[in-house]
Amino acid sequence: MKTYKKIMAGLIIMSMIMLAISASGIISTGHNSGIAFPDTVDNNAMAVTSVSWYSPNSTELPAPGSNGIPLYVTFTSYATITDANISLNLSAYKSPLSYTYISGPNSDVRTYNIIPEIEQGHSYTIMQLVNISKISKYQYYDENLTYSNTTISGNTTFTIPVGHPQIGLISYITNPPVIYQNEKFIKLTAYTENTGTSAMKNVKVNITSSDYNIVTPVQYSIAYYPQGKLLNFTFYINADNITGKAPVYLHINNDTYTLNTFIHSNGKQSLSISVLKKSLVSDTKKQIMIFYLNDTGNRTYLDVQVHMLSPSIIAIHVSSSNPLGALTANNVTFAQIKPGESITVTYVVDTSSAPSGNYPVQMLVQYHFNNTAETFDRVYTYNQKIVPTTTQQVENALVEPLYAGLTAMIIIILISIGAIAVHSKRKSRNVEKKMNKMAQEEKKDSKKNP
Repeated sequence: MKTYKKIMAGLIIMSMIMLAISASGIISTGHNSGIAFPDTVDNNAMAVTSVSWYSPNSTELPAPGSNGIPLYVTFTSYATITDANISLNLSAYKSPLSYTYISGPNSDVRTYNIIPEIEQGHSYTIMQLVNISKISKYQYYDENLTYSNTTISGNTTFTIPVGHPQIGLISYITNPPVIYQNEKFIKLTAYTENTGTSAMKNVKVNITSSDYNIVTPVQYSIAYYPQGKLLNFTFYINADNITGKAPVYLHINNDTYTLNTFIHSNGKQSLSISVLKKSLVSDTKKQIMIFYLNDTGNRTYLDVQVHMLSPSIIAIHVSSSNPLGALTANNVTFAQIKPGESITVTYVVDTSSAPSGNYPVQMLVQYHFNNTAETFDRVYTYNQKIVPTTTQQVENALVEPLYAGLTAMIIIILISIGAIAVHSKRKSRNVEKKMNKMAQEEKKDSKKNP
């Protein structure tokens, strides 16, 4: 136990001695910044601690083909150097980087920075405008930072990152989703994303196809496509009179993507319309007219709207308890009619102001195919018969005999008058003939007996 206490006491005393020595400066770790210095600094007096483009501490990277991009290089010195010439040596093997001239009194201002005094343990940042060749293929390039004065020179190697944009196709859709031959104004939308490490400038996007006519636009021109951004491009196309596979090619600068589509045959479209043949009664508020719509083809009719275009004397009946019904009373809508399916359309009509007779009635059916914007129309026309009410029929039955008797009497009188006129005319003609004959005989007798 005593031995243990002695050891602990010795350790405590030793620690106190080390602290005292450190405080007196007998042992130094370099600058107060706490940087660990290498043993020799002849050719390694500096170390690059950060590299950034555009601004200090920025993480954005420039793309190949960029010009005059600010490059910030921060380094820490392990030695004190006066009147130091610091330059970025951008001429390493296969380097795509080159200087952009900065206007100044010294023509070499583009290649180096003069720092009056570089103190040991301090950090410094220099900036240089840099061009990046379009042929840059790699993400990292090793370059040199050189320093020199009258007594010392050296260099240190560091890595400069270069961004590379990568715009790719994510997905694409067409509206309508199913395309038929000769279909017009098909909306084709391509979704893209820049998944690269830098933005892309001057992006050209267009499509080509031998099976579609490109309506609009001919080409998109994007001045700046940011890194990590999603953009979509919409084109309108018309399908040719063909069926089968119909690829569309999306061009993004020098890259081409295939958009696979299929053009279907138009198929057989046939919508039959008929009406329940039933007479309406005159002067009646609530009566039913029933129509039938039947899809006898192999195409689906979508967003079907039915309107009855009747004469004004046959009105759509709207219950007084539902005044707002008048807003949609003549617009019956069905989501779709599938092949072989039949639907019934029923109207409640008012014939209060309609006398008996036959009246032409039209039904207008509007629909779409395949969710397209184009609307198709179909008109069905027939004659609707309106018969008198029971009361009107009784009244007609009582009134019609009187009218018939009067008519018969008038006809008899007219016939009689006509017969008398004919008889008188004939009698006048006979008298005239006899008188002419007697005159002729008297004339002969006077010649014989002068």
